[in-house]
Amino acid sequence: MEKKEYIKILVITCGLAASSIGLCNNCAGVFYTSVSSDLDVLRGSFAFHATLSLLASAITSLYVPGLTEKYHYRSVLVLGVIMSVSSTFFMGFSRNLLSFYILGTLRGIGVGLYGTCPVTILINQWFHEKNGMAIGMALSFSGLSGALFSPILSRIIHQWGWQRAYIFMSISILLLALPVFLLPFSMTPQEQGLKPYGYKVSQMKKEDEETKNSRFSYFHISFLFLCLFAALHTSISGIAQHFSGYTLSIGLGETIGASLMSCSMLGNIVTKLLIGCISDRIGSIKACVSMMTINIFSLCLLVSGNNPVLLMAAAFLFGSVYSVGAVGIPLLTRHFFGNRNYGKAFAVVGFFTSLGSASSLAAIGYLYDMTGTYQYAFGIAILIHVVNGILLISASRLNRTPC
Repeated sequence: MEKKEYIKILVITCGLAASSIGLCNNCAGVFYTSVSSDLDVLRGSFAFHATLSLLASAITSLYVPGLTEKYHYRSVLVLGVIMSVSSTFFMGFSRNLLSFYILGTLRGIGVGLYGTCPVTILINQWFHEKNGMAIGMALSFSGLSGALFSPILSRIIHQWGWQRAYIFMSISILLLALPVFLLPFSMTPQEQGLKPYGYKVSQMKKEDEETKNSRFSYFHISFLFLCLFAALHTSISGIAQHFSGYTLSIGLGETIGASLMSCSMLGNIVTKLLIGCISDRIGSIKACVSMMTINIFSLCLLVSGNNPVLLMAAAFLFGSVYSVGAVGIPLLTRHFFGNRNYGKAFAVVGFFTSLGSASSLAAIGYLYDMTGTYQYAFGIAILIHVVNGILLISASRLNRTPC
C-alpha cells in the first residue's frame, strides 16, 4: 500500500513536469519562425512573449510556498493547469503581439503554480532517500514531452498552420496533467499516516538539528552566489529554443532544427536521470560540475559544426544544460540550506532560475537580428559556464560557515 502511494506521487509529478516545463516552456521555440513571419514582426519581438511567460512564472514561484500552506495544495496545481491550457488555446486565435504578450503572461502564472517549484516541494516531502533520483525522474519527463511534441507540433505547423498547433498543444497540456485531477494525494505523507520514502529517524533528527542551528539569511553570500549561478546557468538554456532559426541561418532546413530540438530533449531526459543518480552517490556539487563540463563540449561542437549528424550529437549533449537548471539547482538548494529551509530558499532561487531563462529567449533573438549569426550566443554561453564554475566552488566553501 505504501509503495503505491510513492509511485502515485511520481506519476503525478512526472505528468506535471511534462505538461508545464516540457510543453509550455520547452516547445515554445517551435513557433518562433512561423508566427513571427506570419505576423511580420522580428523574431526577438515575438520571442518576448515567452520572456514574459517565464518572468510571470518566476514571480509566481515566489508565492507558491505561501499559497500551498494557505490553500489546498491540489487546488493550486489545478488552477495552474487550467490557466496554462486556456491561455495556450487562445494563442491559436491571436493575430497581434499584444495578445500574445498577455496570454504568455497568463500562461507563465499557470506554469509557476504547477511547475518546478511545487513539483520539487512535493517530492522533497515524500522522498527522503533517493531524492535526487526522484527529482531527476520527474523532471526528465519535461524532456520526454519536449522530444515527442516538438516534431509533432512542427509538422502540424507546416501542414495545418500554427493556429491549429496551439490548439493541439493546449489539449496536450491538459492530457499530460490529468493525473493531478484523477489521483487523490496529499502534500505530505504524514497526512496519510505514512513516512517519507527511506525515512530514518536518526538521520532526520541530525538534519533537523543542523537546520535549526543554522541562521538562514537571504543576504548570505553563498545564497546570493547560488541565485546568480541559477540566473546565469538557465540563461544558456534559451539557445535550444532557437535551434530552428540556427539551422536556417547556416543553410539547413527548419525541419533539421526541429530534429535538433528533439535531440536536445532526449539529452535532457538522459542527463536529468543521470544527474539525480550521480548526486545520490557523489553529491550535488560534483554532479552539476560534470554536467556543465559536458555542456561546454556540446557548445564547442555547435560553434564548429555544420554537419547535420554532428549537430544532432551536439544538440543531444546540449540537453545537459536542463539537468542542472531543473534538477541540479533544486538539489544544490537542498544541499546548502536543508529540507526545512528549502521552501523559502528555492522560492527565490527558482525566481532567478526563471529570470535567467526569460532574459535569454528574447536576448538571443535580438542578438541574431543585430548580427545575423548565433555564434556569439554560443561563445557567451561558454564564458558563463566558466564564471558559474567559480561561483559554485565559492558558494560551497562559504557555506561551511553558518548561513
